[in-house]
Amino acid sequence: MRYLYTTEDDQLFAYAPGRRDFFRAGDDRLWAHESHGWLVAAESGETLAHRTGDVYYGAIHGERLYRVTADPIPDVEPSESAANQSPRPRRATHRVTRSLH
Repeated sequence: MRYLYTTEDDQLFAYAPGRRDFFRAGDDRLWAHESHGWLVAAESGETLAHRTGDVYYGAIHGERLYRVTADPIPDVEPSESAANQSPRPRRATHRVTRSLH
């Protein structure tokens, strides 16, 4: 699964359960196909954006439009009680070994 987030406000815009087809997150309608790094509108065939790395840039003006990720970004806002709690102490990442003598 791949997820497209708007670069402006990091909102989920579309998702792709397979390799090529992106569906809008709001209404689950087919929105675009990806072909050779290009996003092409499903209904009109208009070229929407081109991907470089994990960012899609507008086909006309080259502005950053979307970023793609394999993992969804959680929409969890920190609760007030969690903000007031002290963080858990971290465990040491190494172990002390003792000889068996």
